Amino acid sequence: MTHVVSFLQSALSFVVVLGILVFVHEFGHFVVAKWFGIGAPVFSLGFGPRLWGFTRNGTDYRIAAVPLGGYVRLAGDEADEHRTGAADEFLSRPRWQRFLVYVAGATFNLVLAIAVMTAVYRIWGKDEVKPLTTPPMIASIDAGSPAEAAGFKVGDKVVSIAGKDARALDTQVEEIFLSPDQTKSVAIDRDGSRLTLTLATGHDPIYHLGAPGWRLFNDSAGPPSVDLVLDGTPAAEAGLKHGDRILAIDGVAAAGELELRAKLEKSAGREVTLDIERGAEKKTIAVTPKDDGGKGRIGVQFADGNRVHRDLGTGEAFVASLDWARSVSGSVFQTLGKLMRREIGVRAFSGPLEIARVSRAAAQTAEGFLQWLAFISLQLGIFNLLPIPVLDGGHILLLTIEGALRRNLPDRLKERVTMVGLVALLVFFVVVFYFDVDKLRHLFST
Repeated sequence: MTHVVSFLQSALSFVVVLGILVFVHEFGHFVVAKWFGIGAPVFSLGFGPRLWGFTRNGTDYRIAAVPLGGYVRLAGDEADEHRTGAADEFLSRPRWQRFLVYVAGATFNLVLAIAVMTAVYRIWGKDEVKPLTTPPMIASIDAGSPAEAAGFKVGDKVVSIAGKDARALDTQVEEIFLSPDQTKSVAIDRDGSRLTLTLATGHDPIYHLGAPGWRLFNDSAGPPSVDLVLDGTPAAEAGLKHGDRILAIDGVAAAGELELRAKLEKSAGREVTLDIERGAEKKTIAVTPKDDGGKGRIGVQFADGNRVHRDLGTGEAFVASLDWARSVSGSVFQTLGKLMRREIGVRAFSGPLEIARVSRAAAQTAEGFLQWLAFISLQLGIFNLLPIPVLDGGHILLLTIEGALRRNLPDRLKERVTMVGLVALLVFFVVVFYFDVDKLRHLFST
């Protein structure tokens, strides 16, 4: 019964997220088309059979049976319909107008993402990461791991990875996490002596991203804090809240988020005490980690302690949302570049099942849901602008080529190019879906 409820919650969360994002995307196309006087016979909320609607100014506004977003149909833009060359047909309009119609969908997704994150930062504030002053230290090493084989030891301080400062989170993400099955030179400080070892980054069994088998923590980060508490979990029942700083577990100071998590995983079914700091108040909370496949879980996402919470005004929140969008966009293009260079595989990408699973977790709080909605909206906008035939970016590319040639490309050529893009995209999604299923199998079997 629990699995059925979880499935229904995941499905509902997925439908809500996808529905909002696709609707906003299509609404962008619709608004700009209407602005230019282009006919739009249908604007549908959902797909499939028409359930209800009304007609106004030549547009059938309808609600359809399948609630997965929606679509807009523009006059003269269907391959199988009779084109008359009328002024209100899409293909009768100047290229610059068609260009703006294609761009509008992704633009609305980007605007939605920034608007939502502005609201999130304005309402809940923002956690800013303080620069670390000391190198991260190896807290533990998995037996038989690449880190053990390379000769690393607990207590080693990681000074640099591939020549980059290891104190920067970006270094660990780019040189380890997004560099699976590669070798990296790692400079360490061992009892005051500087050594350089060669590390095989390895990969994890689920996403096949870099996982050398070490756990790093930084003693200059301060106590880890609670980033998210899921409803109906031991942490929620014990009264843990977002922002609580975990000073100690069972009376022993936690060196960092990774060490705290490791201790909780070893305490499945056994009550532990957490000394916490909540604002100016200090208190002790008892919590019993739930046994999840032999590992203790309390339903919390932790963050390292080098975070400072700030409340933001509207202007500051808007600027922070732009910084967030720039950072996420950079990560997206970095990941796509790694994929093109075959440094990471398709397993690293999330399909509908993975998105549904994460959507359910994010929907536990309003802040988490809105952040996830903005994150997916931004990625959807970027993805749609990629120069791949059948996507908006592919249509924009063809328009650009036609503009440079000062003539239209043959319809048959454009149809074939679009078909190739469609087939390639379908193959990509089938592969992503297959790996989605495989990842879920791993997650539920561990």
